[in-house]
Amino acid sequence: RLAAMIYESLIHDFARRTLANLDALTRMRAQNPEVEFFEVTNLINSMLGLLIFPQQAFVNEIPPTPLAELEDQGWPIPRVTGKFAQVQNLNQLVRYLRNAIAHCNVKFKAGDRDEIIGLIVWNNDTRRLGSPKTWEAELTLDEVERITRQFVALILAKEPRR
Repeated sequence: RLAAMIYESLIHDFARRTLANLDALTRMRAQNPEVEFFEVTNLINSMLGLLIFPQQAFVNEIPPTPLAELEDQGWPIPRVTGKFAQVQNLNQLVRYLRNAIAHCNVKFKAGDRDEIIGLIVWNNDTRRLGSPKTWEAELTLDEVERITRQFVALILAKEPRR
């Protein structure tokens, strides 16, 4: 039977618990290297939850922080592939990542030993079936985790909603 403390502030508590799960999985991996864990699956689940719940509730509160400032704050910036324009700011980055993850516009990038080393994410006009891509970028797994952690910090810095 699963038991958990009630969510007092859905967005804050979800973000805090997501971070706790990421940290717990990292500790478990270090203590039990022979046990099969699916860190990438956990990371994608975390990103999905973090980008869907808070983005919908806080979309207008996500600041339009320019990319140069984001980099100074430790945010990794996805590498655009193809001839697509780079996102302009944090609000747009979160929106693009949210759309990519929510609409399953994700491809896993394999390394030399067929292990997952990163993601390719993209957007297209979801209002038109089969529409061309409007943005595509690559991220390493480390960058995905860093974005996840930075987004949690952004959420937790805001006043909780009850």
